[in-house]
Amino acid sequence: MDCRRGDKFLQSTASDRMAFAWSLLLTRGPRRGELCGLRWEGVDLAAGVVRINRTRVVADGHAVDSAPKTRSGRRSVQLDPSLVSILWSHKASHAAARLAVGAAHEDVGHLLADEVGRPCRPDSISQWFDQKVKATGFPRIRLHDCRHTAASLMLAAGVPIKVVSEMLGHASPTITLAIYAHVLPGMAEEAGAALSGSLLGSPQ
Repeated sequence: MDCRRGDKFLQSTASDRMAFAWSLLLTRGPRRGELCGLRWEGVDLAAGVVRINRTRVVADGHAVDSAPKTRSGRRSVQLDPSLVSILWSHKASHAAARLAVGAAHEDVGHLLADEVGRPCRPDSISQWFDQKVKATGFPRIRLHDCRHTAASLMLAAGVPIKVVSEMLGHASPTITLAIYAHVLPGMAEEAGAALSGSLLGSPQ
């Protein structure tokens, strides 16, 4: 999904109760299981930080929370003011739903939960994403492509490879380079042109 389509997708889903999830996926690139495993205890909206320290997986047909597979999977992800605002709205909606349902609400603190507070299965969010993409009229893309979109846009915007690697939870920048090598040639060309322009001036 390119930047234009990503922007259109977020606009079309802005009123969806999953808007926060789509925004995080397209701008910060968490893995599906990491998104499903997020709990409010790991979100510091005042500081603008989300701490990823668990992932939600399916084992023997049941969705359960578990620790990330690698040390690099445990990380803190910075949020910009727009994401903070979106998450504040989601938190308010979450609190309102809890009050409306009352004692029947099974709240265990997950950001991604159904109307009665039960945490979502990873495969469910993929199904919802497919439905939303189809509704926008875009060609079919996978939920995981949102992670690639986030990474590609960050790299294209000039975010250092080490920062992108840490945000994605890769074990090293080498892995990030191997996956997104196709993005780098265009970046190098743009950087070279900008440097030449600053040092040599525009051609006469």
